[in-house]
Amino acid sequence: MAKKRIYSLDALRGITALFIVFYHVSFWQHQSMFDEGTWLTKKLGLYVVELFYMLSGVSLGYIYFEKFNKIDTAELTRFFIKRFFRIGPLYILLCIAAIFVYQIPHSIDTVKKLLINCTLLFGLFNPAYSMLTGGWSIGVEFFFYVFFPILVFLAHKNKMFDYSITVLLVCCNFAWAILMMRYPTLGDGWLGYVYPLNHFIYFWLGVLISRLDKMHNNWSYLIMGIVLFVFTGFNFEKTNDYSIELVSGLNRLLLSASVGLIVFFFYLKVEFKHERINHFFDWLASISFSLYLIHPFVYLYLMKLNAAYQWNLHFYSILSITLVSAVLLGRVLFIYEKFFMDLGNKLVAKV
Repeated sequence: MAKKRIYSLDALRGITALFIVFYHVSFWQHQSMFDEGTWLTKKLGLYVVELFYMLSGVSLGYIYFEKFNKIDTAELTRFFIKRFFRIGPLYILLCIAAIFVYQIPHSIDTVKKLLINCTLLFGLFNPAYSMLTGGWSIGVEFFFYVFFPILVFLAHKNKMFDYSITVLLVCCNFAWAILMMRYPTLGDGWLGYVYPLNHFIYFWLGVLISRLDKMHNNWSYLIMGIVLFVFTGFNFEKTNDYSIELVSGLNRLLLSASVGLIVFFFYLKVEFKHERINHFFDWLASISFSLYLIHPFVYLYLMKLNAAYQWNLHFYSILSITLVSAVLLGRVLFIYEKFFMDLGNKLVAKV
């Protein structure tokens, strides 16, 4: 029996994709909100990615948690086929496009890098090996997929395993929060920051949230999450790179809690009263992946046109054009994505 669609998660997924575009364009244009970005803009950029991971955990936990109460080869095959055909085709297409758009040298090393990117397994050893802007997060995501079935199986097998997985991943997050404090800038600690164990707890918390469907929703979850997000991490001191302060120490833990509360609220919300709102967010969520991957290409092309024709576009024009163009192009690309998703479903039906 198919489970009920959670439209409120679609809303959150779609809105966070828009926030990612806002953050990247702001960063590339050296524009920020409130105190040179040390208060809100950088937090949006850094933590909506964690929110995406949590949403992914909620979605997979909601659909697959009961299915992986035992190790079944056929079920595992179906899972990995569906996951690969959901994110692989568009990611691979844009990796090929990146070679030409970014004028990457046509060499054996480029072919090797492309082939490794095509497997989506680069997150197992170096997420920063991605060929796309923001593509490191896709490698991390696939890392979660690889271990998700076995962790769910262990959680079913024994309560102690269930608790131990959560405690272990929380400890990893604590350790990374402390480890990142040693770096003066996020760029210096980038390889450590993008390592999957720094983010795994968000995915797993999403899986845990998917198991709390009998709880009643309360607006206090959303209010506490937003208040904690807005007022955590503020610093009056000028620094060269405040981002490192947001992903380390106590700030890391408090901002993580804020993201968890927000996702928890939207998971329990389920749907909106008006059907048109539900369908709109369903549509927006459907293009969130393509929007996430395509907007750097749109921005780059716009900047080339801006320079060639001397348009002298200001920040909000650049942001608006990039956002609208990426949404429209994302919708077109979804047709391509849908073709491969349907193909994956046909293959799954034969397993």
